[in-house]
Amino acid sequence: MTIDDEDTPNDDIAIPSEESGSGESPDAPEDGDTLGSDSEGGAPSSGPGKNEELAEMYEQPPGAGGDEEEPSVQFDTPIGEHESESETATGTFYVNHATDASVTLHDVDTAQIFTLTENPGFEDHDIVEASLVAQPPMEVSYLVDELKAHYTVPVETSPEPPTRQVQEIAAEMEPVEAVAIEREGEGEIHVLRVDPDAVEQTTTELREDEMTHKTAARYGVERVEIRTDGSGIVSVRYLP
Repeated sequence: MTIDDEDTPNDDIAIPSEESGSGESPDAPEDGDTLGSDSEGGAPSSGPGKNEELAEMYEQPPGAGGDEEEPSVQFDTPIGEHESESETATGTFYVNHATDASVTLHDVDTAQIFTLTENPGFEDHDIVEASLVAQPPMEVSYLVDELKAHYTVPVETSPEPPTRQVQEIAAEMEPVEAVAIEREGEGEIHVLRVDPDAVEQTTTELREDEMTHKTAARYGVERVEIRTDGSGIVSVRYLP
């Protein structure tokens, strides 16, 4: 239809006002269309298609809910049924270092090191027969689970000279050499040949050396006796 300017005054033409919101725009979408659904950068669609995608993600059909029973989560293994137990260690240990809050233990048979987060009364050089249990979650530290024995093997210097057998063996040894010999009964004797001027220093080091205490624990002896003479002989006697 063509409007003739001469037949119809301009004042009689009704122009829809944007502010009033009346009238329909010729570009308005038809029923069922969604704004921005086909244009890049438009707002995400919230129509039925989107709901179906979400439902598929959670394996729940569209419209599920309400009075219908919701699907339960299924686990292959019940929670806690096959949880691993904490690591344990049982053996004889040497107390390498002890403080009020922690203890460092050495297994005398395997040389494995364990750290206790509590000190149940251990001191340096003690021997401990116990079962240890690792502490979660990292299981890098331990606590004493069962204490079977706790004792100290004294290491003492005797005024007695080395036995004749030891002197005969040492006479054939080279300087800075050590050998082990059996003794009658239980225990063992270690014979060292050192410089005569180093006898006193060697004796002091042996009393504090962790290997002396660990060896005593492995042999299951009750005391260690050190004998020396001025010629450079040092004997370490592991005695029951």
